[in-house]
Amino acid sequence: MRVVLLQPPAWQLEHPAGTIAGVLGVPRIVFGDLVRAHIRQGTELGTRCDDVFRSGGPVPDQLVSAIAHDHLRQAAPAAFLLEGHPLNTAQAHALDELLHELGTPLDRVLHLRLSEHEVDRRVRRQAARRLCRETSLHCYEPGEDDPPGNGLCEVCGGGLYQRADDTEERIRDRFRFHDATAESVVQHYAGQDLVVTVDAAGTHEQIAGRAFSALHAPGR
Repeated sequence: MRVVLLQPPAWQLEHPAGTIAGVLGVPRIVFGDLVRAHIRQGTELGTRCDDVFRSGGPVPDQLVSAIAHDHLRQAAPAAFLLEGHPLNTAQAHALDELLHELGTPLDRVLHLRLSEHEVDRRVRRQAARRLCRETSLHCYEPGEDDPPGNGLCEVCGGGLYQRADDTEERIRDRFRFHDATAESVVQHYAGQDLVVTVDAAGTHEQIAGRAFSALHAPGR
């Protein structure tokens, strides 16, 4: 089974993609890993990406698609879970064309969605996170009902601080951006009757179980 995965922003290691790939019995392709590999190996595509990153601009769709195509042409996987690509309809069209050319079109697009209540819960939880100024190994991560901390690391007593990207507004912005970009891709594949939507709340195992059942439901 060849599946594109659309999933909400994660905090730390909350992405269930690895568990889903394991349940489906398919290799997991993480687009970000492909980019990092090209940069690390100093390929032409990697050099172009590195130049864009250094300039602070967005990576052009043609370059994004070239990286995905390079891997899919070389690996030619009969089955996969593709994570982090495509991010818009232009990239989706390019991916469709390549996979049809290879004779391996997508079987499904797995859309993991969160309720507004769950998004609010995650935003508040991440916004409460604090890091230790003494060492990056220490992190204060309050539970759902924990009282406010005293501003000191519970491990070494060092001062705690909040990352600029962990403010509530910035976290909400990431969710809003994801929803806006994912919607265009969902609509693109909904027109091909490929989209399967699954609740993304719960443990990795629970989400993977829902995904497996939805992807293998009769008539799908």
